[in-house]
Amino acid sequence: MDSSRPHALPDWSAVPSNSDDDRRLMNQRLAYFGAVTCIISGSFFVVVNSVSLLFGASLLESVQKPPNVLHLVATLLFGLEWLLCRRGRRSSKQLNLIDVGTTFGALVTFAAAFIIGGQGFEAALILTLITLSGLIMRAVVVPGTARRTLWVSTVCCAPALVATYVIASHAQQTMSGMPWTTVASTVYVGTWLAATVALSTLASRIIYGLSQRVRAATELGQYTLEEKIGEGGMGAVYRARHALLRRPTAVKLLPPELAGERSIQRFEREVQLTSGLTHPNTIAIYDYGRTPDGVFYYAMEYLEGITLEDLVVHDGPQPPARVVHLIKQLCGALAEAHGVHLIHRDVKPANIVLCVRGGLADYVKVLDFGLVKEVATASPKLSAAQTVMGTPAYLAPEALTRPDEIDSRADLYAVGAVAYELLTGKPVFDGATVLEVCAKILHDAPVSPSERKGSPVPPALETLVLACLSKDPSARPQSAVEISNALDRHGELWTALDATRWWELRAPAILAAVKTGAVRADPVSERRTVGIDFMKRHWAAAE
Repeated sequence: MDSSRPHALPDWSAVPSNSDDDRRLMNQRLAYFGAVTCIISGSFFVVVNSVSLLFGASLLESVQKPPNVLHLVATLLFGLEWLLCRRGRRSSKQLNLIDVGTTFGALVTFAAAFIIGGQGFEAALILTLITLSGLIMRAVVVPGTARRTLWVSTVCCAPALVATYVIASHAQQTMSGMPWTTVASTVYVGTWLAATVALSTLASRIIYGLSQRVRAATELGQYTLEEKIGEGGMGAVYRARHALLRRPTAVKLLPPELAGERSIQRFEREVQLTSGLTHPNTIAIYDYGRTPDGVFYYAMEYLEGITLEDLVVHDGPQPPARVVHLIKQLCGALAEAHGVHLIHRDVKPANIVLCVRGGLADYVKVLDFGLVKEVATASPKLSAAQTVMGTPAYLAPEALTRPDEIDSRADLYAVGAVAYELLTGKPVFDGATVLEVCAKILHDAPVSPSERKGSPVPPALETLVLACLSKDPSARPQSAVEISNALDRHGELWTALDATRWWELRAPAILAAVKTGAVRADPVSERRTVGIDFMKRHWAAAE
């Protein structure tokens, strides 16, 4: 035998890895296990001593009995485990010591209590039941590999086996004619303890395996998904955490059935261009990639705020000065994108988030630059040549008649539609069906914001909004910069003090309503991104 060859040692690690996530989870689970076992053990302690009172013993005499003292010590050990793990961060070695030390120590204490109590073979059976319950519960609650659970359970069963041998040996001395008592009792209890080890190991294997599968499903490269914050036909958005960086992140998942290989390649180029945008009102894209099972994802900055759609739903029409303030920021983001030949294609209130950034209130962030068309046209159900992509209430007329020829002025039409809705609290056109909305976009003139709102809107602002909504692209402002310059001539200002007051007084209630899902229904989906196939008179939700 080669003595120089290292021997394989059991994996005593308390956590699968030394990462912060694993240690945090282990802390939480050990605290939970300690608290529950302390409560259960303490309850039995109270019951045992209460029964003693019924038989005339005083409480002090009952508590001072050595078995009861040891029972109390075992209970306090579990309580200590809870205290040590309920707060703070501990290393893997410390967690390992707490886990094995408290469990083994408590079972040794229980074993000593039953040996001293001298209750005969029934005591060994009760001790076995305690050991079985505790170790199986530990296997279910405390994360660990099957191999580690096997070793820990084996070691922690030893006190019960030794106690059974001692108790049975004492019983043999008082039970003449039964020389097999010690061996038979020990074998019987040993069989139950072996079953305990097997069951706890199996439970750990199943539960740990499932947790690893869940972990694999929620890990995308360096990102771990935490909570779903949105969902649409084009995929779901999750709040996520980067493995190394502490900044909050939003990750959007695009299912493989909605994106073909060629469109993914175009989308990757689009993301690369979009990630180069540096305007402060444009959402930042951090990363993108594809999982082994074909799910495409991209990571962007996480925003805690209110979409302009929710703003109108919960706060109604906005003051003209505030509308100017918000639209100017939107135009700034679009101006940079248009300058590098990126068309948003889905400018709408739901894609514009209002938040507080760097202490500045009423800060606009524009989402989903150039993503919708490139990805959605890859769907096998929608033909790029026959399908119009966008949100009906904000589609320019040329996007319906010549979708392959649209330019940045289609985004400017949508800017006018967003401004119109902010001023009036209603979309430019609505209808019972999507096709009815599209027909009005093509043929009807929009009602003036003043008439739609029922109160006056500054004439210069109203004229600008209606110009953006012109059927003819050449009759609109020709750039986002032109719109922004025109807005500069609006006399009334929305100040930083106005914004701060609104966020202090109105924002908390709206944020709470948004979190609880208290938003109005959208019966005809005129505000959702859809694909419309006019050749087949078919529309399908895309986002």
